[in-house]
Amino acid sequence: MKKNIFVIALILIGLTVPFTVGNFIIRFCTDIILFAIMASSWNLIGGYTGYGSFGNVVFFGIGAYLTGLLMNLWNLNFFFALFLSGLGCGLFALLMGLPILRLKGHYFAIATLGVAEAMKALVQNLEITEGNSGLYLPMPDLPIDVTYKFFYFVSFAVLTILLIVTFFILKNKLGYGLIAIREDEDAAASAGINTTLFKTLAFCLSGFFTGLAGSIYAYQQGFIKPEPVFNVGITVKMIVMAVFGGIGSLFGPLIGAISIEIISEFLSNHFLIAHTLFFGTIIIIAILFAPRGIYDIISGKRKISMAYFMENIRQHRV
Repeated sequence: MKKNIFVIALILIGLTVPFTVGNFIIRFCTDIILFAIMASSWNLIGGYTGYGSFGNVVFFGIGAYLTGLLMNLWNLNFFFALFLSGLGCGLFALLMGLPILRLKGHYFAIATLGVAEAMKALVQNLEITEGNSGLYLPMPDLPIDVTYKFFYFVSFAVLTILLIVTFFILKNKLGYGLIAIREDEDAAASAGINTTLFKTLAFCLSGFFTGLAGSIYAYQQGFIKPEPVFNVGITVKMIVMAVFGGIGSLFGPLIGAISIEIISEFLSNHFLIAHTLFFGTIIIIAILFAPRGIYDIISGKRKISMAYFMENIRQHRV
């Protein structure tokens, strides 16, 4: 019952925000939603399946550049470009995942990071992508106020679809299989789960939705360059948001994205010089005392007390 109220409240707040605040807040909320999409997408492979990818930014960058190329070269409508960019990223995740999903642990993490860096170098040297000069995208032919709302609602729709897809995955064989792989992949394979198929599907879905976020970002910015959209710091932020909010939970990455962005904005405005120091300290404290994330605290599953925090420390041998 509490979860239903929470979901309804989120939807109502999400639908009414653009009509009650100014353009700056709408843009800020759009950025939060885009990061929530990326964190939730990473959660599919890193949280539920247990494969900590450090290269998910590659899908963000590919989605951004595919949208730019499709709209510039083929004059495609943004929504066609958006969908095709997502499919392109899903296909790339399939081709990328077949070999590297055979790796585990830090070997997998390093391999994904290597692919992301290699793709950035490739884009920097391709003539079609304009290299380091960057790529311009056509601007929306809309009034400025409508433009802000347009990107907000497109992002909101993608996040809603992602959460619905994730919810149904968790309620079906695929979700149970992914969690079984995370807990013990060898045991899952012995139980008859096609681990290769399951983790590849999770990786493809993660790539698809991350690519959609990259596509929206590119069209919103109107100009993209390799360094910003293939920056590994984006992947780090996805992971931090997922862990901070609650890794392996449906709403954890969303809560993490909201919390991290608000904390970061507050600190950057009030503690400009020591912003990074304070921000890092908050993340460390949160992970030490609540390694299951904020969602574990606010979900009401367990009573919050000093004993709760001390138990977390003992269980995770901090």
